[in-house]
Amino acid sequence: MANGLKMYHLPLLPVVKGDVAFFALLNIIPLIRQILIREHVDLCHGHFSTSITMGMCLTVANSMGLKTVATEHTHFTYSELGCINMNKMCKWYLKDIDAAICVSHACKDNFTLRAKVNPFNCFTIPNAVDTNKFSPNPGLRYPLNKINIVCISRLTMRKGIDFLVDIIPEVLAVHPNAHFIIGGDGEKTPLLRQLISKFGLENSVELLGGVPHDKVRYALNRGHIFLNTSLTESFCLSMLEAASCGLLVVSTDVGGVPEVLPPGMAYLAKPDAKSLTEQLFKAIQDYDKVSCSEMHQIVKNMYSWRQVAERTERVYNFIMEKPVMNSFNRLKSNFSWGPVVGLFAVIYQVLEFILFRLTEWFFPESEIDIPRNFNANQYVMNPHKFGDHEFRVNSLAKAYDLQLPPRQ
Repeated sequence: MANGLKMYHLPLLPVVKGDVAFFALLNIIPLIRQILIREHVDLCHGHFSTSITMGMCLTVANSMGLKTVATEHTHFTYSELGCINMNKMCKWYLKDIDAAICVSHACKDNFTLRAKVNPFNCFTIPNAVDTNKFSPNPGLRYPLNKINIVCISRLTMRKGIDFLVDIIPEVLAVHPNAHFIIGGDGEKTPLLRQLISKFGLENSVELLGGVPHDKVRYALNRGHIFLNTSLTESFCLSMLEAASCGLLVVSTDVGGVPEVLPPGMAYLAKPDAKSLTEQLFKAIQDYDKVSCSEMHQIVKNMYSWRQVAERTERVYNFIMEKPVMNSFNRLKSNFSWGPVVGLFAVIYQVLEFILFRLTEWFFPESEIDIPRNFNANQYVMNPHKFGDHEFRVNSLAKAYDLQLPPRQ
């Protein structure tokens, strides 16, 4: 793929709605081991604690003596049954990671409590946005002579779509020239369709369905205000993308949302329909006082994927100096997690050890093909030869004092 990125498609059968977690336990070990050996991997970095496949990859990497990092993007409660079970799983397969990265301080507090990760090995690195792609374009605003309110998210209960159902009639009753543009799919889609049919809002509420990521900026540029009704958020990247496109943001004040934008760019509300409606009314009064270009420039100065990469690299350097935990210490660590989780972890580690030995017997490391390495020197000389890439290297060279050779 572009920029030397390599992707492996694992032959795992989907179970429900594309989920392959059920069959991604012990059977995935030989596959992950072969990939890690083929690519001479020194460090394994996984994302989302809810991904069982990611957890299995990290446990395999730990068993092979590799360094491991996990990035958490989600925010869970401590009372719901599903969250309790997931927290137990996190304690098990994240117990031996060398470091963790969270996308906000609220996410870090939540993650260290529920996964029992050492907070001194947990770092906060926020997400960023490509401001070259998400830039203001007022000429795309449509329909004209309307106050366009955009909401793009998964249409699920966790995203607060029930609030949206209550908000829309209230806003249209006071501001009949408002126009809601809703993008996304999910279990709450029939509820929105029922709302439109009940109140005859076909001309005031527009359902876009699922929006491809490369089309999101066009949907955002149609609006004046962006509305986020989520019940939980670690870091609302859609808010950042909307602000980069020059939209005034109205959002629930939950999780890491207050850390994303300055107060003048986001109107925060309590997670209920009444408070969200009040803040939306304020945004409707103020949206035409906001400069799209100024909001875009603020986001551009605050967030950069290059800064994210540099901070992540410092985490890598930090953990590479740490000693590797051997199998005996991992076994003792498993025992410390209590009679249920600890026993399960010990049994799994024993089975994993047996399977590893069998895999090494049938598929010795000497017989695994080693692929050709990516030529980093050629990439630096002419990055555009390798396809589209996120960073405009030469345009950023001066800002970061990089001594780059001229393009060929």
